[in-house]
Amino acid sequence: MLRALVGLGLWGLLSASALAGFSSELGLELRYFPTSGLDGQDQFHPSLRAELEYTHSLEDDSFEVVLFGRADKEDSERSHFDVREAAWTHVGDDWELKAGITKVFWGVTESRHLVDVINQSDLVENVDGEDKLGQLMTKLSLERDWGTVDLFWLPYFRERTFAGIDGRLRSPLAIQVDDAQYESGAQRWHSDVAIRYSHYIDDFEFAFSHFSGTSRDPLLILGVSGSTPVLTPLYTTVDQTGVELQYLWEEWIFKFEGISNSGVGQRYSAAVSGFEYTQVGIFDSNADLGWIAEYLFDDRKQAAPHSFERDVFLAWRYAFNDADSSEILGGMIYDPKTNEKVFSVEVSQRIASDVKLNIEGRVFENGRLPQQSNDKNWFLEDEDYVQVEIVKYF
Repeated sequence: MLRALVGLGLWGLLSASALAGFSSELGLELRYFPTSGLDGQDQFHPSLRAELEYTHSLEDDSFEVVLFGRADKEDSERSHFDVREAAWTHVGDDWELKAGITKVFWGVTESRHLVDVINQSDLVENVDGEDKLGQLMTKLSLERDWGTVDLFWLPYFRERTFAGIDGRLRSPLAIQVDDAQYESGAQRWHSDVAIRYSHYIDDFEFAFSHFSGTSRDPLLILGVSGSTPVLTPLYTTVDQTGVELQYLWEEWIFKFEGISNSGVGQRYSAAVSGFEYTQVGIFDSNADLGWIAEYLFDDRKQAAPHSFERDVFLAWRYAFNDADSSEILGGMIYDPKTNEKVFSVEVSQRIASDVKLNIEGRVFENGRLPQQSNDKNWFLEDEDYVQVEIVKYF
């Protein structure tokens, strides 16, 4: 039933793009997993997504609406609809006010965005956390010669999406998303606030931020549904202070993100630092080759709820700089302690003026049972996949 409703919504998005002021895109996606899932889930996962965008500008005001929907054949939790943007923006002489549903990105590093805490991750879209749900907010930006100050009021919380029982790249136990718990009695209506100061001096860019509110990263609490073990999300309230640093020097970009977070238990710190070096016109061609190296650190070590405690990230970005915007990004995250590796590759190219091909793949290596090692991602050992998507723009 849910897939049917989402499918009707996708058709409505495409139909609306025929109206003036609208643009849209339709993506046909197929994920292939060489092996069956933990509970025998299918190896082929086809889905259809659509996105509709409407923008309208006046002299000092603008309106933007972005609607997103996906219908997935296998995973009902991945079939969903979301308002990514529905916001009004007013621009003054040295200030800007935005109100409504929108997306905000903070961060400079490639492998992980520690400071990016405004929007919730849409985890059913991709496990890399790059896709975000729309967030209801009011944002006031003050622009001065000495920098920009952004003030945020976030009156409503969005819960994280997780793959369903028939989905892939899911946890070994079912996650009871409908039974989510909150530390705050206000639950979803807890008012979160944030402030960010950003500026630059020549080629040095920096930003400092503070967030106080409901954590976007839930704790997964073990429980029982009937006689079946399940996981229930618990959203705590946190105070997080972050810093972003970026320095450009010739072909080099040096990056750093760090946070101090007062979440559950004692305050902890985490950071990502590294560099990107670009070889311009490699092999006497128009192409550029970027070399990326980063180190991920979390002082909670094994107590961290993720696997990025002491990891190394290496990646290469090859931009052909051709008429088809062809690009290849390949990378690896390596944990020296568990010898765990995650390989990834992303390829994109226009195959027509209004059609684009996207290919993505991930390989999870050296996963072992938890009682045999400290590897937290053992359940992903058989979740290698290749994803192919054809996107049509209207």
